[in-house]
Amino acid sequence: MTKVEVKPFNMDDKETQEDLNSIEKQKLNLKPIDYFKEIATLHLDSVGNGDRYYLQDFGLYNNELTDDEYMLRLRFPGGRISNQNLLDIAKIVTEHDLYIILTARSGMQLHGLDEDNIIEIFERIDDLGINSWQTFGDNVRNVATDVFDGCGKYNIIEVYPYIQQMQEFILKVPEYVGLLPRRISTGISGSYANGGSFFASDLYFALAKKDNIYGFNVYMGGKNTELALDANIFLEKEEVVEFFKAFVITFKEHGLRFDRDRTRLFHLLEDIGIEKFKSYIKKMYKKDFSQKGTIALEKVVFEEFEELKNGEYSFCYHSKFARISAKELFDIANLSIENNYEVRIGTDQQLYIFGLKDKSFPLSHDNDNRTILACAGSEFCPYSYWNIKDETNFLPLKRIEEHKILIGFSGCLRGCAKHQHSDMGLVGLRSSMYGTSQKTARLYLGAQYTLGTQVAKLIFLAIPLTHLKELLNLIIDEFENSIYDDFEEFSLHILNHLSANFLALWFLGKIETKKDIKLEVGNEIDLLNKHFGELEFIKFLNDDFSEAVEFQSIKLWS
Repeated sequence: MTKVEVKPFNMDDKETQEDLNSIEKQKLNLKPIDYFKEIATLHLDSVGNGDRYYLQDFGLYNNELTDDEYMLRLRFPGGRISNQNLLDIAKIVTEHDLYIILTARSGMQLHGLDEDNIIEIFERIDDLGINSWQTFGDNVRNVATDVFDGCGKYNIIEVYPYIQQMQEFILKVPEYVGLLPRRISTGISGSYANGGSFFASDLYFALAKKDNIYGFNVYMGGKNTELALDANIFLEKEEVVEFFKAFVITFKEHGLRFDRDRTRLFHLLEDIGIEKFKSYIKKMYKKDFSQKGTIALEKVVFEEFEELKNGEYSFCYHSKFARISAKELFDIANLSIENNYEVRIGTDQQLYIFGLKDKSFPLSHDNDNRTILACAGSEFCPYSYWNIKDETNFLPLKRIEEHKILIGFSGCLRGCAKHQHSDMGLVGLRSSMYGTSQKTARLYLGAQYTLGTQVAKLIFLAIPLTHLKELLNLIIDEFENSIYDDFEEFSLHILNHLSANFLALWFLGKIETKKDIKLEVGNEIDLLNKHFGELEFIKFLNDDFSEAVEFQSIKLWS
């Protein structure tokens, strides 16, 4: 691909202004920080799209599809939340009959707000010292880290002090509120146990070691469907914040602001290359970059109770696929205040309680599963085709939990549940492929997310909801019949050595024949003829098996 020169963004350049996308033109006419002065006087029962773009910069979300509803997103840097804030939020939610969703960036969303109470609650939240600013829109979003930061057995560098400095650099700062070309998601972890899908971040600082010193390797340009690229940069821990500042300034000046669908950092790196972008950062950073060290990440499966560095324990309190009630917050907060426990929000949408003296906790959750990352679903998001929280019942939940299989379950192709950074990725859609319009799921398999080497590949475009459990059980059967104890390893050595359409035909063939055969790596044509030569789809085998997959899917699922 030909590399193109990207000039620094110049608001005074009339020629540039003409080509800006509509949102950037709005920013030229009125900066978000100036719009903020008008919020208190707005008629929020009749906002337009222009207002909606601005409101997002302060955490207030509304859309044209459900224009009588509002949502407020709260940011908790590194997932740290005080016990008092837990109580405060529980009180507000109870008073106004709201709903709480935990996010995949260790934040919270308050749903069920309307034009009569959104501003009151926004101001009340802000008075409590809880921030909602810059949680949507073209901003640096909540900075995420390992939930065991500073206290876990696998933690080498506590990064929370750096996260606080990063947030201080951008939060409520006029030149950064809503003025980036697009959002920036940032992950940083000083733990060698990779507990989050941080390679989906625009900017990721991953624990690494060089010259016997622990620091961070830098990765850039990830998103829900792409992996962040290795920038070949090693930073000592004292250098991280200054690099972050240079990165944000550089993206603000050089980011793409024209076609709104191509404004993420990923697209800029695609256009100019990572080396050119690094050269821009270097001018701001004003130091030479040190080449990358050895990444210090490994797969660790966490238990419900984890022993900490100091001999105490943590407990993972499961949300109900990201939902949690005000009563649960009340109970956890009061118990934590009484016993001096600490509570944090994980990037896995669970609550973690720290400071336990032994492996016991008096409160119990009512969801056995902790490995399913779920989007808000149609109950709370108009773009979602499925009510994800309830339709997890169509998954083999017990087997998923037994094997700690990581599921990303998104309700639309926006991919809020990072379905391509999971062992199994699901996207709930609607399709008339099998006759009448019905709920179907896309299925992705095989991400190598621990070391960030591969996103999951698309296997099925449309699985009817009613057949989903059967198919997933069959895939788990194959995993159990393999020699591997971890699904990511199974993907590495088996699934990712076979084409997507071969895997689809293999599973469809087994559904029809009920044969007790084991998936193996080999010549795909030979394997299909050997095991399913009697089936009708064999005569439709073309170069990429696509015709055979379509035929067999319709045959079984129409």
